[in-house]
Amino acid sequence: MTKTFFAALAICLALAPAAAADPFKVKVDETVTLKLNQPANSVVVGNATVADVTVHDARTLLVTGKAFGSTNLTVLDRSGNTIYSSQLTVGGEDDAGLTIVRSGATYSYSCVDKCRATPMVGDAPSHFQDVMTTVTGKQQTAKGQQ
Repeated sequence: MTKTFFAALAICLALAPAAAADPFKVKVDETVTLKLNQPANSVVVGNATVADVTVHDARTLLVTGKAFGSTNLTVLDRSGNTIYSSQLTVGGEDDAGLTIVRSGATYSYSCVDKCRATPMVGDAPSHFQDVMTTVTGKQQTAKGQQ
């Protein structure tokens, strides 16, 4: 009886998905390469507002963080079998980033050599708009459109 129980338990554990596996992590506005062991045929992201996936080739995916949050990523082969499945989390800035929360509103800064405002999803709307106006103005000036 005990041998049968442990044999059944071992089979169940071997067949169970890795629920406690670490999620695949990427930062907002960054792209991370994901190498697959088998060629992919279909790629599905649970929530496309959180992350985007581009197929570089059959075994290489490029995962880009779009907004803070978590979703799932599933990759299928030609037969419809799952060859990769993981939680996908999109997080915040790196060590050079600074986030200030003032009166419930968020303000993001990039502090590479000195701190400068940077547009980040979730920032106070007026702050985000001010930064985007500056960014697009700079782009237009560079194109000679201003």
